[in-house]
Amino acid sequence: MSKRCRPSPSDPAQQEGDKKRSHRPARPSKWIESFLYAFFWVILLLPTIRRRRRRPDWWRVRLLAAGLGLAVATLGMTFSKLWLVIPGSVLVLLALLVRGVRDPEHERKLQARYKSDYLLNGGKLTSGRFPRVPTGQPLYILLKDQELLFVPADGVEVAGVLAVSEIEDIRVHGKPYVPVYVSEAKDPPVRETHVDQTATAPMELFLKDGRVLRFEYTGAFHTHLAETAAHAIYSVKRLGGPDGVGGQTPEVFHVIGR
Repeated sequence: MSKRCRPSPSDPAQQEGDKKRSHRPARPSKWIESFLYAFFWVILLLPTIRRRRRRPDWWRVRLLAAGLGLAVATLGMTFSKLWLVIPGSVLVLLALLVRGVRDPEHERKLQARYKSDYLLNGGKLTSGRFPRVPTGQPLYILLKDQELLFVPADGVEVAGVLAVSEIEDIRVHGKPYVPVYVSEAKDPPVRETHVDQTATAPMELFLKDGRVLRFEYTGAFHTHLAETAAHAIYSVKRLGGPDGVGGQTPEVFHVIGR
């Protein structure tokens, strides 16, 4: 009886076959493939979602997502399908948590929309009746020729217009605003040891008809913001326009209020 010939362990052909089999990649299961497909699909959608969140109609997307997620979760609970309940609940949770974000180009677009010369932080109107200008809400002040345009910080429509010629006096911290130049050599910057985020600085506009509009600025740079707005309005009022006389930028615009 003849013995069947077996290759020895040192046979080169057998070693080469074993090496090829050992390097063969393992195929993942269908569940893992489905998870990876969904994961990378969501990753690719993130830039589109981020751009969409900057639009004012993002609330509609959230409402649609919440309704769809609620319908899927309800369907899953009705038919006892856990694989429907979980994604539906997650979609509802995301719709509640993922809110809209502010467009970083909002200020630039706002200034271009109204072709204004300057855009200022208007603080919040805290006292003084001014038609359509919301009280207690952040504002922007657009300087256009000889007019101040008041626009809510979270909107794009002009809420009020005030002619610079109607302003009798400008005050910051209750004192008439007068720009004074102080060089950094005489008054160098000082590093603050404590920053009061709740501190406020008032800027008041005294009008010729007797009304007083009071705007408050809050935060670490409250005084700087109030003086910047006062300085810009003061410059336009004194020189008759944002470009001064003869279309030249006035030197007063380079003076920092104290």
